[in-house]
Amino acid sequence: MSILFRSALPVLAALSLHAETAASLKGFMYVGTLDYKLLVINERSADIVGEIPVGGIPRTVALSPDKTLLHLVTTKMQMETVDLAARKVISSFPLSDGRSTPRMPRGAGGRAFSGLAVHPSGRYIYTTISLTVKELDHFRVDPPQFVQIDLQEKRIAKVMPFPKGYDQGFGFGASYRISPDGKLLYVFDDDIIVMELDTLKEVERIPLSRPEYPGASPHRLTASDDPNDAPGEVTSVFTSVDPIVHKETLGMAKIDLTTRKVNYQAIGPAFPMVGFALTPDRKLGYSLMINKTGANREAEFWVWDIASQRVIRKAPVPARISFRLGMSSDGGMLYLYGAGSTIEFFDTATLQSKKLLSLNKDTTTNLIVMAGR
Repeated sequence: MSILFRSALPVLAALSLHAETAASLKGFMYVGTLDYKLLVINERSADIVGEIPVGGIPRTVALSPDKTLLHLVTTKMQMETVDLAARKVISSFPLSDGRSTPRMPRGAGGRAFSGLAVHPSGRYIYTTISLTVKELDHFRVDPPQFVQIDLQEKRIAKVMPFPKGYDQGFGFGASYRISPDGKLLYVFDDDIIVMELDTLKEVERIPLSRPEYPGASPHRLTASDDPNDAPGEVTSVFTSVDPIVHKETLGMAKIDLTTRKVNYQAIGPAFPMVGFALTPDRKLGYSLMINKTGANREAEFWVWDIASQRVIRKAPVPARISFRLGMSSDGGMLYLYGAGSTIEFFDTATLQSKKLLSLNKDTTTNLIVMAGR
């Protein structure tokens, strides 16, 4: 018994250290910019307090399972890992093997990069890439492939051809989550597709999708998954299509990534939505709803009561070309960004703007808020 106890001490110490590190990051947030940097922003002062240089323009990002590392892919197709506490890059390697040039697929207008899915072990990252291969007398463009990136060996360890029916991959701009046991892959696209991670064999198809509107920033369930969601769950607003008359409805859904159980309650006709964020106690949710398009575009904050799954408050917001939505670690502020080089801070109690922070460079990633449960 004493031998087992002593052998467990290093593991417990490591877990305690990771927990302390993650807790120390609470109150800070990070966002990538065009000038090869991750900016560090203090939530309380609403000011930039640090910069982390990276090797390219950061585009797609994902947090490690313990929330102490940030993995990112740059426009140079470098996989980089940032230690958030030390504020420096601790690992960087190219995804190219010298003969082939990988690219991450993008959607209409080039705005939506493929998402990243981090394995619960923290060692592997999964994503979709397409390869351009240099032959002796020509370049060959291969179909998109789903790949496993080994962060320890610093290489693409496994290439997984898409199954029949997915000749062009899962869909441009699709995002991913992996179940807590590491066995299932959830693909969030037009529907939610559940697959075996090792074989990409479809297990189930859930007819839910996240509402979007033309020109909206892509929804990501990787680094932009709600930090206040319960572990192993996704709680958000989705749309569902009636199988009889094919009418879209908007509703609240909670998805258990282990059991695949879905609790969906329709609320009303579908509306375009930009982002959804839970408060730390998971009692309220906030979304940004869009009505009309072009010069007539109108925007509103909607406040959702999670228990009753209904909208309890609305407030107008000045419309802009594009939005992304985030929430502070204490639930007291909403962040609007993605339309240029600013982040606007809104009080959740009044839904009024409190500060407009200039970043000097356009943002290129989601805003990573460290909730630190």
